[in-house]
Amino acid sequence: MGASELTFRAGTKWVLDAVAQNGGHSHLRVWSKNSQGEAEVRENEIRDKLIDPKWNPPLESTLDIDAEIILATSGKALIITRDQEKARKIIQAVTLKALEEAPGLDIFGVFEEFDWEQDNLSDVNEQVHHKFAEARSHNPTHHLRFLRLPVVDQCATSGLPANEVDPKAAGGKPVLRSRVSVAKRKNYDSNTQRIQELLDRNQIPQSFAKSIKALDDEDEQQSKQGSWRAVIHADGNGLGEIFLKFGTHLTKLGKMTGDISQNNRTYVDALRRFSLALDVCTEQAFITALRSFGTEIEKLPIVPLVLGGDDLTVVCDGKAALRFTQQFLLAFEAETQKVDEQHYDGILPEIAKAALGVNRLSSCAGVAIIKPHFPFSVAYELSEALMQSAKEVKRKLTHVLSDELSNETRAVPCPCSALDFHVLYDTSGVDLKQIRDRLSPTSDTQLYIAPYVVTPIENLAVGHQMTEWAKPHQWNHLERRVEALNAKDEDGRRKLPNSQMHNLRNALLQGVDLADAQYQLIRDRYIDSQSQDADKPGDSLADIRALEGDHKSLFTKVTDPVTGKSLKMTGLMDALDAADFLPADLSADSTFQRSADQEDG
Repeated sequence: MGASELTFRAGTKWVLDAVAQNGGHSHLRVWSKNSQGEAEVRENEIRDKLIDPKWNPPLESTLDIDAEIILATSGKALIITRDQEKARKIIQAVTLKALEEAPGLDIFGVFEEFDWEQDNLSDVNEQVHHKFAEARSHNPTHHLRFLRLPVVDQCATSGLPANEVDPKAAGGKPVLRSRVSVAKRKNYDSNTQRIQELLDRNQIPQSFAKSIKALDDEDEQQSKQGSWRAVIHADGNGLGEIFLKFGTHLTKLGKMTGDISQNNRTYVDALRRFSLALDVCTEQAFITALRSFGTEIEKLPIVPLVLGGDDLTVVCDGKAALRFTQQFLLAFEAETQKVDEQHYDGILPEIAKAALGVNRLSSCAGVAIIKPHFPFSVAYELSEALMQSAKEVKRKLTHVLSDELSNETRAVPCPCSALDFHVLYDTSGVDLKQIRDRLSPTSDTQLYIAPYVVTPIENLAVGHQMTEWAKPHQWNHLERRVEALNAKDEDGRRKLPNSQMHNLRNALLQGVDLADAQYQLIRDRYIDSQSQDADKPGDSLADIRALEGDHKSLFTKVTDPVTGKSLKMTGLMDALDAADFLPADLSADSTFQRSADQEDG
């Protein structure tokens, strides 16, 4: 959490302070103060300063200003200056601040000269990004700053050379800390205060400090309660390409709207508004996902580690993770379509329409559900791998878009949000590829369907073959299967007994034919007598037919629209894993408690 705060400040407060000291408006470095008299950084305050020409005036409008900020977000900033010297001093000021306050943070800057009147700033931006990538590849690792010779003792948490003794460590015993760990811990409170301010501003009745304490308590009581924790990592789809080709999309938008008076000032203002609107959408999607839990929000232990730009990283109670992630992805799509003043007058849907042919953006997420004592760093890597797996939808679901500038057509990803998840019961293997290889017993069989497409199928403007791929991957199929697995009769017993589901799960490992034969043995026994006439694939039934793919089979045949390869997939394994982590009733008192019979099951 402290590292997240330092990364956030590196691209926001430190940049604004450096610009104010080196040619920008002096008010850029004036911040609100908390009760201890320390600078309190709020995202909405930064956004207000960046968009207001009074505090961040256009560089060409006055000779009194030598620097203007185009965008400043967590870990990244883009600035224009009047000369090389100002650019060097701003980069020097930010990197020096990082060395002093965030040792271990790998941060540096580059600049590219251009002529405001003659050059196209969109091309200059692309050049500076290439220059940055090249410089980054030559940059030595930050570990060279923390050499181990002469021999020194190591930090208790980071493994880096120890620098000081922490007398207030848990357990009362002094602990050795590196400068890196000390800096992160020092900024922990600032992070909690910033997130709490966001919750308070949006009237979310939740204490951030209580969420952290609740997760800590799970660490201590996990053996008694059988609790689970989740690491969620979400990232926007195709945003890097949109930023890099922003000028092209802006020109295309101008032709679409009839406004062809594009220039460098138009580019700067539009890019700034786009970046700020993206921040707003991610924040509001997070808030909307929290609100979806209704009155249960006060009990939900959730800690956002990264929240900004198009990125979200969250640690929360495992019981709420899947529902929270689904709600966040839906809300993110909805937020990117809004055209009100808070969303900077609809710059996002306009650019999305030009870039992707659809007036919205999308995001993908990975959810790693683990035991509380499992190493966070490993769980985060798993969640990131799951997120990358979900991003496969960008390749699977494309549509043809006409290019107004070249009069050509090209295939672009259709904005589609998806999530992939894994419940880590066995900690002996945490590599996602190895996990999924074990669930692919033959070259044409998969014992999972994930990733799941969260975007409604009717919102996917893709071809027939791609739609056919998306149908079995829809999120509502997972919900329907989980609903069937958790359905109970009048006596409170599960309609589909755990023993029978266990037998089906074991049969899946023996092959398609044996699994379907085992299914046929029990199928008619667990069909709801009140819905005998509804024997159709896809119906939302709280009986055993919800587990079917193709009619009377646990498997469904799916053709990959990219490779053309056909696979037989089953959603039963996914549903069995998700059954305890996807409650149907968000307001139920037991939402975040695993009952004893569920644990035994």
